[in-house]
Amino acid sequence: MAKNQKALKRYLVILKMLSREDKYSSKRIHQACINSGIEVKYRTIQQDLKDLKDDDTIFGKNLGIVKDNKEKKWYSSGIPKEIFSTLELKDGEVDALLFYTKIISQYRDYPIFKDISQAMKKVIDGSNISEDRKELFKLENLIEPEKHPPISGIEFIMDLSQAISKRKVIQLEYRRFGKESKIHKVKPILLKEDKLMWYLIGINIKYDSLITFALDRVNSVLLLDEDFVKVEFNSAEYFKHSFGITVSYEEPIEVIISFGPEQADYLKTLPIHSTQQIIKKNKKELIIKVIVKPSYEFFSKIYSYGSNATVISPNSIRDVFIAEFDKAKTNYKLNN
Repeated sequence: MAKNQKALKRYLVILKMLSREDKYSSKRIHQACINSGIEVKYRTIQQDLKDLKDDDTIFGKNLGIVKDNKEKKWYSSGIPKEIFSTLELKDGEVDALLFYTKIISQYRDYPIFKDISQAMKKVIDGSNISEDRKELFKLENLIEPEKHPPISGIEFIMDLSQAISKRKVIQLEYRRFGKESKIHKVKPILLKEDKLMWYLIGINIKYDSLITFALDRVNSVLLLDEDFVKVEFNSAEYFKHSFGITVSYEEPIEVIISFGPEQADYLKTLPIHSTQQIIKKNKKELIIKVIVKPSYEFFSKIYSYGSNATVISPNSIRDVFIAEFDKAKTNYKLNN
Protein backbone atom coordinates (compact mmCIF):
# COMPACT_ATOMS: atom_id res chain seq x y z
CA MET A 1 0.00 0.00 0.00
CA ALA A 2 0.96 3.65 -0.24
CA LYS A 3 3.74 4.86 2.07
CA ASN A 4 1.49 7.51 3.63
CA GLN A 5 -1.91 9.08 3.22
CA LYS A 6 -0.65 12.19 1.39
CA ALA A 7 1.02 9.97 -1.21
CA LEU A 8 -2.17 7.89 -1.48
CA LYS A 9 -4.17 11.01 -2.39
CA ARG A 10 -1.68 11.90 -5.11
CA TYR A 11 -1.67 8.36 -6.45
CA LEU A 12 -5.47 8.42 -6.72
CA VAL A 13 -5.42 11.54 -8.89
CA ILE A 14 -2.60 10.18 -11.05
CA LEU A 15 -4.25 6.80 -11.57
CA LYS A 16 -7.59 8.40 -12.43
CA MET A 17 -5.92 10.39 -15.20
CA LEU A 18 -3.90 7.48 -16.54
CA SER A 19 -6.96 5.22 -16.58
CA ARG A 20 -8.39 7.34 -19.42
CA GLU A 21 -7.61 6.54 -23.04
CA ASP A 22 -5.00 9.25 -23.57
CA LYS A 23 -1.43 10.24 -22.75
CA TYR A 24 -0.52 12.96 -20.26
CA SER A 25 2.59 14.97 -19.57
CA SER A 26 3.95 15.03 -16.02
CA LYS A 27 3.23 18.79 -15.92
CA ARG A 28 -0.44 18.21 -16.73
CA ILE A 29 -0.65 15.51 -14.07
CA HIS A 30 0.97 17.90 -11.60
CA GLN A 31 -1.64 20.54 -12.43
CA ALA A 32 -4.43 17.99 -11.92
CA CYS A 33 -3.14 17.38 -8.41
CA ILE A 34 -3.03 21.13 -7.72
CA ASN A 35 -6.61 21.46 -9.04
CA SER A 36 -7.67 18.68 -6.64
CA GLY A 37 -6.46 20.73 -3.68
CA ILE A 38 -3.20 18.82 -3.21
CA GLU A 39 -0.19 21.03 -2.55
CA VAL A 40 2.73 19.19 -4.09
CA LYS A 41 5.96 20.00 -5.91
CA TYR A 42 6.41 19.08 -9.57
CA ARG A 43 9.49 17.03 -8.67
CA THR A 44 7.38 14.92 -6.27
CA ILE A 45 4.88 14.08 -9.03
CA GLN A 46 7.74 13.04 -11.29
CA GLN A 47 8.97 10.66 -8.58
CA ASP A 48 5.43 9.39 -7.96
CA LEU A 49 5.06 8.47 -11.62
CA LYS A 50 8.36 6.62 -11.56
CA ASP A 51 7.40 4.78 -8.35
CA LEU A 52 3.98 3.75 -9.68
CA LYS A 53 5.61 2.48 -12.85
CA ASP A 54 8.45 0.51 -11.25
CA ASP A 55 7.24 -0.51 -7.77
CA ASP A 56 4.54 -3.22 -7.85
CA THR A 57 4.45 -3.36 -4.04
CA ILE A 58 2.68 0.00 -3.71
CA PHE A 59 -0.71 -1.50 -4.59
CA GLY A 60 0.37 -5.11 -4.68
CA LYS A 61 0.14 -5.44 -8.47
CA ASN A 62 1.43 -4.09 -11.75
CA LEU A 63 -0.48 -0.99 -12.85
CA GLY A 64 0.59 -1.13 -16.48
CA ILE A 65 2.02 2.40 -16.38
CA VAL A 66 4.24 3.31 -19.35
CA LYS A 67 6.26 6.39 -20.23
CA ASP A 68 6.39 7.37 -23.91
CA ASN A 69 9.92 8.78 -24.01
CA LYS A 70 9.42 10.17 -27.52
CA GLU A 71 6.35 12.23 -26.59
CA LYS A 72 7.45 12.58 -22.94
CA LYS A 73 3.97 11.56 -21.80
CA TRP A 74 2.54 8.94 -19.50
CA TYR A 75 -0.29 6.41 -20.01
CA SER A 76 -1.44 3.03 -18.75
CA SER A 77 -2.13 -0.19 -20.61
CA GLY A 78 -4.77 -1.07 -18.05
CA ILE A 79 -5.13 -0.11 -14.39
CA PRO A 80 -7.02 -2.84 -12.42
CA LYS A 81 -10.53 -1.66 -11.51
CA GLU A 82 -10.24 -2.94 -7.94
CA ILE A 83 -7.63 -0.23 -7.26
CA PHE A 84 -10.36 2.42 -7.47
CA SER A 85 -12.94 0.42 -5.54
CA THR A 86 -10.65 0.50 -2.50
CA LEU A 87 -10.21 4.27 -2.75
CA GLU A 88 -13.54 5.74 -3.84
CA LEU A 89 -16.67 5.90 -1.71
CA LYS A 90 -20.22 6.65 -2.82
CA ASP A 91 -22.29 9.22 -0.90
CA GLY A 92 -24.31 6.51 0.83
CA GLU A 93 -21.13 4.73 1.84
CA VAL A 94 -19.72 7.95 3.31
CA ASP A 95 -22.91 8.40 5.35
CA ALA A 96 -22.67 4.79 6.56
CA LEU A 97 -19.01 5.29 7.48
CA LEU A 98 -19.84 8.48 9.38
CA PHE A 99 -22.61 6.74 11.33
CA TYR A 100 -20.37 3.75 12.07
CA THR A 101 -17.53 6.01 13.24
CA LYS A 102 -19.81 7.85 15.65
CA ILE A 103 -21.47 4.71 16.99
CA ILE A 104 -18.14 2.93 17.55
CA SER A 105 -17.00 5.92 19.62
CA GLN A 106 -18.99 4.51 22.54
CA TYR A 107 -16.03 2.17 23.01
CA ARG A 108 -13.48 5.01 23.18
CA ASP A 109 -12.26 3.85 26.61
CA TYR A 110 -11.48 0.33 25.35
CA PRO A 111 -7.77 -0.42 24.73
CA ILE A 112 -8.47 -1.49 21.14
CA PHE A 113 -10.23 1.79 20.31
CA LYS A 114 -6.93 3.51 19.52
CA ASP A 115 -6.22 0.98 16.75
CA ILE A 116 -9.79 1.25 15.46
CA SER A 117 -9.49 5.05 15.34
CA GLN A 118 -6.22 4.86 13.42
CA ALA A 119 -7.73 2.40 10.94
CA MET A 120 -10.77 4.63 10.40
CA LYS A 121 -8.54 7.69 9.96
CA LYS A 122 -6.59 5.89 7.23
CA VAL A 123 -9.82 5.03 5.40
CA ILE A 124 -11.15 8.60 5.71
CA ASP A 125 -7.89 10.31 4.75
CA GLY A 126 -7.24 7.97 1.86
CA SER A 127 -10.71 8.22 0.33
CA ASN A 128 -12.48 10.69 -1.90
CA ILE A 129 -14.47 12.21 1.00
CA SER A 130 -14.68 15.98 0.59
CA GLU A 131 -13.01 18.23 3.18
CA ASP A 132 -16.29 19.66 4.47
CA ARG A 133 -17.68 16.18 5.09
CA LYS A 134 -14.46 15.13 6.79
CA GLU A 135 -15.14 17.87 9.34
CA LEU A 136 -18.31 15.97 10.34
CA PHE A 137 -16.17 13.06 11.47
CA LYS A 138 -14.42 15.37 13.94
CA LEU A 139 -17.59 16.79 15.53
CA GLU A 140 -18.10 15.48 19.06
CA ASN A 141 -21.78 16.41 19.37
CA LEU A 142 -23.14 15.13 16.05
CA ILE A 143 -24.23 11.64 17.16
CA GLU A 144 -23.82 10.64 20.80
CA PRO A 145 -24.36 6.94 21.58
CA GLU A 146 -24.49 5.51 25.08
CA LYS A 147 -21.03 5.47 26.63
CA HIS A 148 -19.36 2.18 27.52
CA PRO A 149 -17.20 2.63 30.63
CA PRO A 150 -13.93 0.70 30.78
CA ILE A 151 -14.43 -2.50 32.77
CA SER A 152 -12.06 -5.22 33.86
CA GLY A 153 -11.63 -8.00 31.31
CA ILE A 154 -12.03 -6.02 28.09
CA GLU A 155 -8.28 -6.35 27.57
CA PHE A 156 -8.90 -10.02 26.73
CA ILE A 157 -11.32 -9.31 23.88
CA MET A 158 -8.76 -9.45 21.07
CA ASP A 159 -7.07 -12.63 22.34
CA LEU A 160 -10.46 -14.30 22.70
CA SER A 161 -11.53 -13.11 19.25
CA GLN A 162 -8.41 -14.70 17.76
CA ALA A 163 -9.01 -17.93 19.66
CA ILE A 164 -12.58 -18.06 18.35
CA SER A 165 -11.65 -17.30 14.73
CA LYS A 166 -8.69 -19.72 14.72
CA ARG A 167 -10.56 -22.33 16.78
CA LYS A 168 -7.89 -22.56 19.45
CA VAL A 169 -8.54 -24.10 22.86
CA ILE A 170 -7.90 -21.67 25.70
CA GLN A 171 -6.93 -21.99 29.32
CA LEU A 172 -8.85 -19.48 31.38
CA GLU A 173 -8.50 -18.50 35.02
CA TYR A 174 -11.89 -17.48 36.39
CA ARG A 175 -13.07 -16.29 39.77
CA ARG A 176 -16.75 -16.24 40.63
CA PHE A 177 -17.84 -13.66 43.18
CA GLY A 178 -17.15 -14.98 46.67
CA LYS A 179 -15.30 -18.05 45.34
CA GLU A 180 -11.72 -19.13 44.79
CA SER A 181 -10.37 -18.79 41.26
CA LYS A 182 -10.33 -21.91 39.06
CA ILE A 183 -8.62 -22.92 35.83
CA HIS A 184 -10.93 -23.91 32.95
CA LYS A 185 -10.07 -25.46 29.60
CA VAL A 186 -12.51 -24.09 27.06
CA LYS A 187 -13.44 -24.18 23.38
CA PRO A 188 -14.40 -20.50 22.85
CA ILE A 189 -17.44 -19.95 20.62
CA LEU A 190 -18.81 -16.43 20.99
CA LEU A 191 -18.18 -13.06 22.62
CA LYS A 192 -21.46 -11.43 23.61
CA GLU A 193 -22.26 -8.02 25.04
CA ASP A 194 -25.20 -7.57 27.38
CA LYS A 195 -26.02 -4.44 29.37
CA LEU A 196 -22.53 -2.95 28.91
CA MET A 197 -20.86 -6.16 30.11
CA TRP A 198 -18.94 -8.71 27.99
CA TYR A 199 -19.27 -12.47 28.19
CA LEU A 200 -17.59 -15.49 26.62
CA ILE A 201 -19.72 -18.45 25.64
CA GLY A 202 -17.84 -21.69 25.10
CA ILE A 203 -17.67 -25.42 25.67
CA ASN A 204 -16.27 -26.52 29.02
CA ILE A 205 -14.04 -29.38 27.87
CA LYS A 206 -14.15 -31.14 31.26
CA TYR A 207 -17.94 -31.50 31.19
CA ASP A 208 -18.50 -31.12 27.41
CA SER A 209 -21.21 -28.53 28.08
CA LEU A 210 -21.92 -24.89 27.32
CA ILE A 211 -20.62 -22.39 29.84
CA THR A 212 -20.67 -18.60 30.15
CA PHE A 213 -17.88 -16.47 31.61
CA ALA A 214 -18.19 -12.79 32.53
CA LEU A 215 -14.99 -11.11 31.33
CA ASP A 216 -14.79 -8.87 34.39
CA ARG A 217 -14.16 -12.02 36.44
CA VAL A 218 -11.49 -13.45 34.15
CA ASN A 219 -7.95 -13.20 35.59
CA SER A 220 -5.99 -14.57 32.65
CA VAL A 221 -6.37 -16.10 29.19
CA LEU A 222 -3.85 -18.41 27.50
CA LEU A 223 -4.22 -19.61 23.91
CA LEU A 224 -3.10 -23.23 23.72
CA ASP A 225 -1.50 -24.93 20.74
CA GLU A 226 -4.56 -27.13 20.46
CA ASP A 227 -7.17 -26.87 17.72
CA PHE A 228 -10.80 -27.91 17.94
CA VAL A 229 -13.43 -28.81 15.36
CA LYS A 230 -15.97 -26.09 14.62
CA VAL A 231 -18.81 -26.11 17.15
CA GLU A 232 -22.27 -25.72 15.64
CA PHE A 233 -23.87 -23.02 17.74
CA ASN A 234 -26.95 -20.96 16.89
CA SER A 235 -26.78 -17.87 19.09
CA ALA A 236 -30.25 -16.58 18.11
CA GLU A 237 -31.85 -19.91 18.98
CA TYR A 238 -29.84 -20.38 22.18
CA PHE A 239 -30.83 -16.97 23.58
CA LYS A 240 -34.33 -16.92 22.04
CA HIS A 241 -36.17 -17.34 25.35
CA SER A 242 -33.53 -15.89 27.67
CA PHE A 243 -33.91 -12.52 29.32
CA GLY A 244 -30.34 -11.32 29.24
CA ILE A 245 -27.22 -13.45 29.38
CA THR A 246 -28.60 -16.14 31.70
CA VAL A 247 -29.93 -19.25 29.95
CA SER A 248 -31.40 -21.95 32.17
CA TYR A 249 -32.11 -25.54 31.13
CA GLU A 250 -35.77 -25.17 32.07
CA GLU A 251 -38.47 -25.10 29.41
CA PRO A 252 -39.70 -21.60 28.47
CA ILE A 253 -43.07 -20.57 29.83
CA GLU A 254 -45.75 -18.15 28.69
CA VAL A 255 -46.04 -15.09 30.91
CA ILE A 256 -48.90 -12.62 30.55
CA ILE A 257 -48.40 -9.13 31.92
CA SER A 258 -50.66 -6.09 32.15
CA PHE A 259 -49.18 -2.60 31.89
CA GLY A 260 -50.70 0.78 32.62
CA PRO A 261 -51.71 2.93 29.60
CA GLU A 262 -48.77 5.28 30.09
CA GLN A 263 -46.41 2.41 29.17
CA ALA A 264 -48.30 1.26 26.06
CA ASP A 265 -46.55 3.38 23.41
CA TYR A 266 -43.10 2.70 24.88
CA LEU A 267 -43.69 -1.06 24.89
CA LYS A 268 -44.89 -1.02 21.30
CA THR A 269 -41.84 0.97 20.25
CA LEU A 270 -39.36 -1.05 22.34
CA PRO A 271 -40.70 -4.51 23.30
CA ILE A 272 -39.34 -5.98 26.53
CA HIS A 273 -38.54 -9.24 24.71
CA SER A 274 -38.29 -10.57 21.16
CA THR A 275 -41.23 -12.92 21.77
CA GLN A 276 -43.54 -10.12 22.93
CA GLN A 277 -47.07 -10.20 21.51
CA ILE A 278 -49.84 -7.73 22.27
CA ILE A 279 -52.97 -9.52 23.47
CA LYS A 280 -55.14 -6.57 24.39
CA LYS A 281 -54.91 -2.79 24.24
CA ASN A 282 -57.42 -0.21 25.41
CA LYS A 283 -57.44 3.07 27.32
CA LYS A 284 -56.99 1.28 30.65
CA GLU A 285 -54.21 -1.19 29.94
CA LEU A 286 -51.90 -2.98 27.54
CA ILE A 287 -51.65 -6.75 27.97
CA ILE A 288 -48.73 -8.60 26.45
CA LYS A 289 -47.48 -12.16 26.27
CA VAL A 290 -43.84 -13.23 26.35
CA ILE A 291 -42.37 -16.73 26.20
CA VAL A 292 -39.31 -16.76 28.44
CA LYS A 293 -37.14 -18.69 30.83
CA PRO A 294 -37.64 -16.56 33.96
CA SER A 295 -34.34 -15.40 35.43
CA TYR A 296 -32.97 -12.70 37.68
CA GLU A 297 -32.85 -10.35 34.66
CA PHE A 298 -36.50 -11.02 33.86
CA PHE A 299 -37.72 -10.32 37.37
CA SER A 300 -35.54 -7.18 37.62
CA LYS A 301 -37.03 -5.84 34.38
CA ILE A 302 -40.62 -6.27 35.54
CA TYR A 303 -39.78 -4.90 39.02
CA SER A 304 -38.50 -1.74 37.32
CA TYR A 305 -42.06 -0.87 36.20
CA GLY A 306 -43.29 -0.85 39.81
CA SER A 307 -47.06 -0.52 40.08
CA ASN A 308 -47.36 -0.01 36.31
CA ALA A 309 -46.90 -3.74 35.66
CA THR A 310 -48.99 -6.65 36.93
CA VAL A 311 -48.29 -10.31 36.15
CA ILE A 312 -51.58 -12.01 35.28
CA SER A 313 -50.28 -15.54 34.76
CA PRO A 314 -48.92 -18.07 35.49
CA ASN A 315 -49.63 -18.12 39.22
CA SER A 316 -46.13 -19.43 40.01
CA ILE A 317 -44.58 -16.24 38.61
CA ARG A 318 -47.33 -14.04 39.97
CA ASP A 319 -46.72 -15.43 43.48
CA VAL A 320 -43.02 -14.56 43.26
CA PHE A 321 -43.87 -10.92 42.59
CA ILE A 322 -46.49 -10.82 45.35
CA ALA A 323 -43.98 -12.19 47.87
CA GLU A 324 -41.23 -9.81 46.79
CA PHE A 325 -43.49 -6.75 46.86
CA ASP A 326 -44.69 -7.75 50.34
CA LYS A 327 -41.06 -7.82 51.48
CA ALA A 328 -40.41 -4.44 49.91
CA LYS A 329 -43.51 -3.04 51.59
CA THR A 330 -42.24 -4.28 54.94
CA ASN A 331 -38.88 -2.60 54.34
CA TYR A 332 -40.62 0.75 53.95
CA LYS A 333 -42.79 0.47 57.06
CA LEU A 334 -41.91 3.11 59.63
CA ASN A 335 -41.40 2.18 63.27
CA ASN A 336 -44.07 3.67 65.52
